[in-house]
Amino acid sequence: MQNASIDIVIVNYRGAADTLQALARLAPWSHGTLWLVDNSAHEPDMAAQTAALRRASADQPGVKLLAPGSNLGFGRACNLAFAESQAEFFLLLNPDARITGNDVLALAQTLRDRPRLGAVSPKIYWDAQRSFVLPAAFPQTPWYSVALALATRSRGLAQWAALRGLKRAMRQMAATNVFKVSFLAGAVMLLRRAAVLQAGGLFDPDYFMFYEDSDLSLRLRRAGFGLAIAPAACAEHAYRHKTFKAALMAKSQQQYFSKQYPLFYQLSDKLARVTALAQPVAAARWFKVLPGPVASAAEFTRQTGAGRVLAFSPTTLLMPALFRASPAEARPFNEPEWDLLEPGAYTALLLGAAPAFEPDWVYFERA
Repeated sequence: MQNASIDIVIVNYRGAADTLQALARLAPWSHGTLWLVDNSAHEPDMAAQTAALRRASADQPGVKLLAPGSNLGFGRACNLAFAESQAEFFLLLNPDARITGNDVLALAQTLRDRPRLGAVSPKIYWDAQRSFVLPAAFPQTPWYSVALALATRSRGLAQWAALRGLKRAMRQMAATNVFKVSFLAGAVMLLRRAAVLQAGGLFDPDYFMFYEDSDLSLRLRRAGFGLAIAPAACAEHAYRHKTFKAALMAKSQQQYFSKQYPLFYQLSDKLARVTALAQPVAAARWFKVLPGPVASAAEFTRQTGAGRVLAFSPTTLLMPALFRASPAEARPFNEPEWDLLEPGAYTALLLGAAPAFEPDWVYFERA
């Protein structure tokens, strides 16, 4: 792509090794400025990491380091770089995400070719082996919130919906055609500056972390711009399901629905009525439960009879789920994949030895 002006922002918080790897995958970047916002530069025990980021910004032309002096959170840190930038396009990139310069240029070409798109993301793999695909961002709407809560009341309904969504996601990601979505995740998202400005700016500063990308997605669509995924462009995002995120996500969810769906928020008694609709899922009645916790991929394979993993999720509804590109690629977890799993409970969809799509639902705890 010629004459593209594309700035990139990476927000670092106590993770300079990840940030530097993301930077290395892009280097050299000659199409704009690569902004590093160091949210932990002010913390005394981060002096060595901050020094490493300073060296990287000094050694590579076009890399600029911003140190705000406090932990601004993800959204406000991105806003800091966006305010400094004048680029036509602006890429949000998590420090644990990896994308090449050519893939960024492919995303920018998608926006150039489709002037009514406000933002686009690539096909995102979970791991460096590219053996699992991350799903598109789950819709954050009143309807989906209620539907997910009601799905906990029916095993048949929940598993039908999970399979239907999984097959649709596989078809979409297997294609090379750009397809529209209703929400995009901020881990790897290329934005059109003009669209962002028409939508009221980048991120709402009231969000510290989580749901700021849902808020932006909704504002972009309300301003008349589409959102899309371009599966011909690829990236990796080593998403980790960490339990400490739950409280932050719950707070941001409250902020999001109160801002974007105020009537629903009030009628649902600040989402309490939606929560009350959901029933605890009894794992023993819904799934084959592995005696555990399970300590290794080999042990998981032994306990499941070498079942081939097609998809897995930290939710009992398997929505959303990380998935293999197709049923033909289903195979047992290997050790690198297993090592990416955080300790905790998961649901997996397994295929047996037969080539037919005959799923087996398994619940397990990763030690």
